[in-house]
Amino acid sequence: MSSRDYLSPFAVTNRAICEGVDEREVINLITRYLTETLNISGCFIKIRTPEQDEFIQKKESLELGHGSHQVKFTQGSRLELYSSFGLSESFLYSKVSNAPTSFLNKIPEENIYIEDISQLSEKEDDCRLLESEGLRSFFIFPVDIDQEDVALVALFDKKRGDLTREDIKFAKAITSRGIAFLVMTRDMERLIELKRRFLMSFQKISQAVSSSLNVNKVLQLAVNSMLEVLGTKGAQIRLLNTKNNLLELAASSGLSERFLSIGPVYSKRGTDSERSGKVVVIDDVKSESRVQYKEEILAESINKIVTAPMAIKGKIIGELTLFTGAGRAFSEEEIEFTKAIAQQCALAIDNAKIYQRIKNEYQHLLEDFGYEGSS
Repeated sequence: MSSRDYLSPFAVTNRAICEGVDEREVINLITRYLTETLNISGCFIKIRTPEQDEFIQKKESLELGHGSHQVKFTQGSRLELYSSFGLSESFLYSKVSNAPTSFLNKIPEENIYIEDISQLSEKEDDCRLLESEGLRSFFIFPVDIDQEDVALVALFDKKRGDLTREDIKFAKAITSRGIAFLVMTRDMERLIELKRRFLMSFQKISQAVSSSLNVNKVLQLAVNSMLEVLGTKGAQIRLLNTKNNLLELAASSGLSERFLSIGPVYSKRGTDSERSGKVVVIDDVKSESRVQYKEEILAESINKIVTAPMAIKGKIIGELTLFTGAGRAFSEEEIEFTKAIAQQCALAIDNAKIYQRIKNEYQHLLEDFGYEGSS
């Protein structure tokens, strides 16, 4: 076998990335180069969609002939056929290859290389589909970015598999390069969009704080915005009653009446924000001993809680809390946004208190000058 040219595909792909070519065009380049460079019949790349649904990976055993392979099954997210080369549409879009149970639609934990399908003693629908396409061998492998499996790459051939170690290294290297670029681009676009939404929401709440003395309106706007921007299950604001250390409900969104009736809820913070002003993140309600009313919270399908303090002049006056299910992680940007909104809510309350104090002082001044009953 003559030596293959692995360098040229890398050079062209890297140049496309550096020149800012659309990420889909980059992945299309890669599927074409994989097929042509390795002299195979075709390939496809499926990528996990960046949906907001919870994403859970479940390991299961895949039996192929005499071999057993571990694969990861995606729940709450799906694999999107992102690019292909050399394969028919009837194969790519068949019910078999896109079924949740198909190994052509799962991210494997390890490489799967079948050099000759005809030698398998037992054949699943997937293998029979390959044979109907005239394919005889396949090589499937995962691509992970930042230790998270994000893509499935499948190579197919009509002849008996003859991929070498160097072929496999090339396939993994060039697909990782392209998919890393795609993920980075997606993450950047998501971050820009998220920051835009953060800014719009923050401006809206800040305007309400500066133009309205209706504290209830501002607090309700805040919890509604948290759900809209962050996509959490629910949000609530509770204000601290310093006489009995109770956190009393002031505003909520996305939570059931049954859940909101849980109580009494006691504050576990001090009133000094220097000691108690940190955001508290509970990643797993089930295993967290500090959580009050754990059974009721789990019954609301909540398994993660983020709580930001609200403080005025160094004193804690309440908390802004976000609730969501398992599988949802909060970024540093989201936590900082939550802290900023909590502080805006505290500012709204402070403004209302200042206004009330000035109003009372003005009323007393009028009374001192004999204007009793004035308002």
